[in-house]
Amino acid sequence: MNIQKIMKEAQKAQRKAAEVQERLGQMLVVGSAGGGLIEVTANGHGQIQGVKLKPEAVDKDDLEALEDLLLVAIQDAQKKAHDLSEKEMSRELGGIGNMLGGMF
Repeated sequence: MNIQKIMKEAQKAQRKAAEVQERLGQMLVVGSAGGGLIEVTANGHGQIQGVKLKPEAVDKDDLEALEDLLLVAIQDAQKKAHDLSEKEMSRELGGIGNMLGGMF
């Protein structure tokens, strides 16, 4: 493969990656904990967008349990966002990223 073709493929991959990144900012995932007592919404970049707590999740005498549940829900949302990002990048870039040495 000649260098011009490689450069053209790299530019194409960069454009596609930028498009995917933009879409990921609009996509949402929901992480949860405690059987749905706490839900955390994140965008495809893993940025937290919202938190929902059911009243029964809050026990003023056991705030540590609430903190633990919240942490688990955040981690779940971020993992789902990471998985979504990998899936979308792989779907859009396919073998292009691998061909270019994993640059994308």
